[in-house]
Amino acid sequence: MSEQIPLTCLGSGAALTDGRQWNSLLIDGRILLDLPPTAVVEMQRLGLDLTEIDVIFISHLHADHNFGLPFLLLEYCIRRERDRPIYIVGPPGIEEQTETLCDLAWPDMRKAGFEPHVPVSYVEVTQDGEYRAGELEFTAVQMEHFTLTAFGYRFDYRDRTIAYTGDTGECKQLGRLLGGADVAIIELTHPEASEDPGHLDAPAVAYWLKRLRSEGARVFATHMSGTPDPIEGLEICEDGRTYQI
Repeated sequence: MSEQIPLTCLGSGAALTDGRQWNSLLIDGRILLDLPPTAVVEMQRLGLDLTEIDVIFISHLHADHNFGLPFLLLEYCIRRERDRPIYIVGPPGIEEQTETLCDLAWPDMRKAGFEPHVPVSYVEVTQDGEYRAGELEFTAVQMEHFTLTAFGYRFDYRDRTIAYTGDTGECKQLGRLLGGADVAIIELTHPEASEDPGHLDAPAVAYWLKRLRSEGARVFATHMSGTPDPIEGLEICEDGRTYQI
């Protein structure tokens, strides 16, 4: 049996949340799935080591998914340093927007000579395909999130295939992203049926749950605006909890 991997929920809320921290998940202390402003504080509260993060996957350029980047990089400007790079993966514009956010957040720091004491390497995902962030190979699949460029990510890590939707509405690409995964992390913005084309609701997640469970996958729900009714076999992410996958 393969050694278990910790999956820590730093937040499970949508942009309009019911009090949950904004959605962010950390795999084995090293791979971060989205980075909202609340994630750095939650990592500190849980006693997690910010310097162990190697790859940050940003699904799309909405505030509740990437506005935590200035706070993490501030840590490396002032309190932390390391030699190996941090890889920030995201859609086109991720590097430019991150630098703009940092300058807006801390407008005097660059002029004063403060720069992150860590090599920062950006991997801009322009289309569906295979990519690499350091030693981690991954597949990017474009999702349907209104008119925004948004990606789901899939990668193999320590004998597990892990797939993460980011934000998406119902679309045929979900099958390509999630099919055959050992661990599927799915957004569930609406706890009841909804006509929102840019997000999934409970009936849609129940459909994918049935299919994925038949393939032996563990299925986690995150990015929730409210707590859905229990769905058998679906693991509802709880803020601050670590799961073994």
